[in-house]
Amino acid sequence: MLLLFRRNAHGAQYGENELSDWTDEEFKKTLLPLSFYKRLHEEATFIRRDPPRPERAMPAPDFFDWRARNVVSPVKAQGKCGSCWAFAATATVEAAWAIAHKEMRNLSEQTLLDCDLADNACDGGDEDKAFRYIHRRGLAYAVDLPYVAHRQNTCSITGNTTKIQVAYFLHPDEQSMIDWLVGFGPVNIGIAVTPDMRPYKGGVFTPSAEDCKNKVIGLHSLLIVGYGTSDSGEKYWIVKNSWGNTWGVEHGYVYFARGINACGIEDEPIGILA
Repeated sequence: MLLLFRRNAHGAQYGENELSDWTDEEFKKTLLPLSFYKRLHEEATFIRRDPPRPERAMPAPDFFDWRARNVVSPVKAQGKCGSCWAFAATATVEAAWAIAHKEMRNLSEQTLLDCDLADNACDGGDEDKAFRYIHRRGLAYAVDLPYVAHRQNTCSITGNTTKIQVAYFLHPDEQSMIDWLVGFGPVNIGIAVTPDMRPYKGGVFTPSAEDCKNKVIGLHSLLIVGYGTSDSGEKYWIVKNSWGNTWGVEHGYVYFARGINACGIEDEPIGILA
């Protein structure tokens, strides 16, 4: 399926998916408020600004995908809750842990909704506070604290948790993101969402600069797990979403335009070490 995409992709395709029956208001509730825009980098206190450089003798490959190395968990669904920040943070930790410790863990996004009181559960949160919480307290296993798409009255964690060592803001440019991606692991990012992302079904999604400025309906956190270039020359990031496995391409992914900072995808990249 991935090989077929790489051979045949040109532009983006659109159609019905599991979000088609949602009202516009329901869809907007899954996104972060526009007031979060570029606030993360300005206000962050946990995420460091001195990322290490990878030790790599060879140039980065033309195509790279962490899914091929079995360190990326399946796509999950955040439902009608603005918890993308928790899903992106959790997916980042799952991948970083698998890379560092050779062990896949299915971790609990609900941990952040219930226990990270510095963030606002379904009303939004930011990765700085989320990663600080994960560094200090850790994420429960999903089986111990399953996702219910709202904040529960108590923080109830039993059993072991999974923590991280450190998080870094990467330099906001394509090459620095590729260097981290290939050298260390997937990259946590944020984007501005335009209406045409909702019915996306495949191909390279390239929102126009005008749409990214004038048609934004909210912000969204996701995870870059790889990159490539289509035969027609369109560079793309391979991005894991949290809108379920029937949305997008490859069971929940979007191939997002790379190298042009489309809708801010290269503005605030974050890498972590577990």
